[in-house]
Amino acid sequence: MRTKPAILAFFALATIATQGLFTSCSSDENLSTEKPSTGTQTLKINLKPADTRAAAYTDPGTDAENKINRVTIGIFDKTTGAVKTIQDALNAAAPEIITSQLVADDHILVAVNAPAGTFTGVLTELAFEKSTLGIDDALPVSGTGTVDPANLPMFGAAKITQIGTTPAYTADVAVSHMVAKVTLKSLKVAFDATGAYKDATFTPTEVFMYNVPDKLDFDFYPANTPTSYVYNYLTTPTNTPNYYNGLIGDASLKSYLGTGTLDGTLKDKTLATTSNWGTAGTNLLYLYTMPNNSTKPTQLVIKGSFDPDGKGTTVPVYYPVNINYNSDNGNAAEGTTPKQVYPNKNYIVDVIIKGKGADSPTKSLDPETVTANIVTVNSFVDATQSNTFN
Repeated sequence: MRTKPAILAFFALATIATQGLFTSCSSDENLSTEKPSTGTQTLKINLKPADTRAAAYTDPGTDAENKINRVTIGIFDKTTGAVKTIQDALNAAAPEIITSQLVADDHILVAVNAPAGTFTGVLTELAFEKSTLGIDDALPVSGTGTVDPANLPMFGAAKITQIGTTPAYTADVAVSHMVAKVTLKSLKVAFDATGAYKDATFTPTEVFMYNVPDKLDFDFYPANTPTSYVYNYLTTPTNTPNYYNGLIGDASLKSYLGTGTLDGTLKDKTLATTSNWGTAGTNLLYLYTMPNNSTKPTQLVIKGSFDPDGKGTTVPVYYPVNINYNSDNGNAAEGTTPKQVYPNKNYIVDVIIKGKGADSPTKSLDPETVTANIVTVNSFVDATQSNTFN
C-alpha cells in the first residue's frame, strides 16, 4: 500500500504561570472530564493541509476537502487510558486550548469537523475511539443537497513528546479523512460488432452508491495500540450497520449518495467525451461514501435503459460495480482485501459495458458483462479500477 499523505497537526505545549488562563479556552463540552490541575499548560495547534484530492461533476479539490472548521482534542493517560481533558479549540484556524497534567507519552486524539457533543461523557481513550458518526454527520450536505466537501470529518492521534527540562511538549498528528470518495472517470459501451448486441444502445439514467453503512467510528487498527496510531478503516465489532443508497424511490434513499435523474445515450462513447457527461478532466462524477469492511460490499451502480437491437424498445438495467475490486483479476485496487472500502481513498473507476445489465441492483452479473479496474489510488489517495460488463 502506498504511503498515505496526511494533514499534519503540530502541538506545542508550554507551561504557563498564570492560573487565570486555565479557563479562558476550555470547551464547555466535557468540563467534567478535566482532572484537578497540577499546573496549567497551553496547547497550541498548527494544522497543515494535506496534498489530497476527493456528489459533484467538478472535483472540489484540496482547498475544500481539507477545510478545518472545528477541532476537538482529547488527551489521555499513557498507562490507564483515562481522560485528562477533551476540549474544542475556540479558533479552528489557530487552535489553542489550556490543559493540565501533561507528561511525555500521554496520548492525543484529534477529531476534525466532528459535530458538537460527539464526545460528551467520554471518560477513556477507548470510549473516544468507539464514538460514532451517523451517515448524515459523516457525509454532511450543503445547501445544494450534495455532500459538502468543506465539512468532511478527519481524525488522527499521536503521543506527547517532552522537550527539555522546563518542560515543553510537542506532538505531530497525522489527520486523515474518515470517509472515501468515488470518481467515475469513464463509462463506455463496447458492444461486439458481430455479437447479439451489435445494434444495442444504453442510456444511463442514474448513478448511485449502494450498500453504504449508516455509521463509522474513530477506532484504530490495531485497536488501542498507540505505537503508530495508524487509522485504518471502519470497524463495527458489536453493531451491524444499516445500509443506505442513492437510488431514487428506494426506502433507504439518501439523495446525496446518487446523481438523481440523468439523460444521455452511450453508444461506443465514453463518459468523458459525451456532452451529457461533461468533458475530460473536469466534469467527471464524484461521490462520497462511508468506509465498509463488512461482507455486504459497497457498490457504484449504473442504472439505465437498454435497447437490445436499437429499435426503440428498452428495459431498465443495472450494472453494479464493487468498489476496490478489479473485475479483470479479482484483486483489490488498494489494500489487501478486495471489496473493502477504506477511508481517505479516492476510488477512480473506469467502466466498460459489453452486455445487458441485471434487472435489479441487488443481482450480480457475469464479470465479463461489465468490468471495472482501479488503476491508481490518491489521498484522498487514488485507487483506480476498471470494470467491464460483457
